[in-house]
Amino acid sequence: MRVVKVYFPNTKGVFTLMAIGYVILLAGGSALSFILNETLVQWTSFLMQSLLYIVVCSLIYLSIKSQRIIITEKYFVLKVIGITRHKVDFEHIREVRKGKMSGSLIMEIHAKKGSYSKVCPVPFLPFSEAWDELLLTIERKCGSDVIGSMDLKRRKGEIRSWKET
Repeated sequence: MRVVKVYFPNTKGVFTLMAIGYVILLAGGSALSFILNETLVQWTSFLMQSLLYIVVCSLIYLSIKSQRIIITEKYFVLKVIGITRHKVDFEHIREVRKGKMSGSLIMEIHAKKGSYSKVCPVPFLPFSEAWDELLLTIERKCGSDVIGSMDLKRRKGEIRSWKET
């Protein structure tokens, strides 16, 4: 199968956010150590424990960075950490629309093959710059009727809303 295009995530904002979080963690922990008159050994222990934050953030960053959206002649493929998460034949795509999953913005790809149907959540934010081109590709291969609602409206009881301007 010939690969038409591969899309890579934009992770600059993720790295910056994690770095700011670590600086806040260090500043707050160091200030608390100073206020509580902790010894240098206790402060060093805090620094060693804060390395856990770096390890967890590194794993999250690498998993986001490893995501790929691959468009082939026949399939839409989402890979995460080198493992195929979703592989949808363009013939089976019925609708593509914006959605939310656990508060995160996603693109929902609704696919139907016979009596079997599934919703494939694809991350929106890491690929936000590429979605216009991706939607054009999907529209060209599947027809304009598969492009669904691109507006998310606030549901009753929901605090945040997302509506594209």
